[in-house]
Amino acid sequence: MKFLHAADLHLDRSFEGLTSVPEYFQEQLTTANQKMLKNIVDTALVQAVDFILLAGDTFHQNRPTLRTQRYFFQEMARLAEADISVFMNFGNHDFYQAERYWFAFPDNIQRFTGEQVETKNFVTNAGEKVAITSFSYQHPTIETAMAANFPRKSTADFHIGMYHGGQMPYAPFQLTELLTKGYDYWALGHIHVPQVLAQQPLVIYPGTPQGHTQKETALAGVSLVESQGNQLIAKPIPVEAVRWEKRTIPLTDVKRPRELFPLLKKLTVELPTLLQIEFSQTEGLGEELAYQVASGELLTALQEEVPETIFLWKVSLAELPQKRPYLAVNEELVDQLITTYQASAVFNDLLSELEQNPQLHQLLDKEFRSDTVALLKEKMARSYRFRRDADVD
Repeated sequence: MKFLHAADLHLDRSFEGLTSVPEYFQEQLTTANQKMLKNIVDTALVQAVDFILLAGDTFHQNRPTLRTQRYFFQEMARLAEADISVFMNFGNHDFYQAERYWFAFPDNIQRFTGEQVETKNFVTNAGEKVAITSFSYQHPTIETAMAANFPRKSTADFHIGMYHGGQMPYAPFQLTELLTKGYDYWALGHIHVPQVLAQQPLVIYPGTPQGHTQKETALAGVSLVESQGNQLIAKPIPVEAVRWEKRTIPLTDVKRPRELFPLLKKLTVELPTLLQIEFSQTEGLGEELAYQVASGELLTALQEEVPETIFLWKVSLAELPQKRPYLAVNEELVDQLITTYQASAVFNDLLSELEQNPQLHQLLDKEFRSDTVALLKEKMARSYRFRRDADVD
């Protein structure tokens, strides 16, 4: 027996936290969900699996767009042609409402559509009997601990529990309760980070196969599960179309800013990648690097250096440069500023710059900036009162 366990595809979900995506990379994001689904089906065909488990939140909402429904059912039809069955439940995002689906589900898809636990039986081409027990959401939440309603292992050769949830208010369960059922495998969904909760039997969250946010980088894709005797062995297979990645690049040997650009040209990736670069050991470039990172100029400049398969969405520093020593305010300098900016409108613009846009002056010590603003205000007030009294006289 061989099957794929996938969960949390979230078809229709967009990529979050991105701005100013280049046009040439935009297409990669637009088609990522379709490519991910195609990769899952391709994997099933290449591995010649007996069936696929889709453990909830296949769609990002309970009213999938018609475009998404169409390509989903087209991919399911490819599985039907290869005589591969699909067992599917619905989670808290795509909770089931029959009227929302405008296309007929192919015969090879067996659905769990109700909030009551039920078992479906299946026989592989090799004659192995498999029982699959599950339930679906019909509402955005289920506060009931559904594990209590799962029957103990049947007489099938392999009994699988498919369960979307884990904590309140999403069908909470205790791992110990799952283990008491005697099942051979628990196919979990809902948690986007891949986790193996137990080995005997295997209790697995495969994680979301396509990350849509910067937090979804630790991806296992889908789990390929195969029987060896009466044991089940699982291994992760990546299927994402676009990858989120963070790389830390040490700048120990970089002494001049211009040396950063050829460094970025050498970057390579396996897939279209949403990349965050974190620079470490930056003593050689110091505060100038910190300024260019904070201003956003470095991000824009480096994007021009990386291959078109990379969208550089964030540049950061592993550690901030050492803080400069506090500088005492020079009153003579303040007097010169007041003389220069006698026009109150210009002076107010200066104060506004210092107070509202400190990032423009980030190389100055924060305490120095605040003391300067305070002293400027005080001196300017005195100057204004002096001129006002002189006008009265």
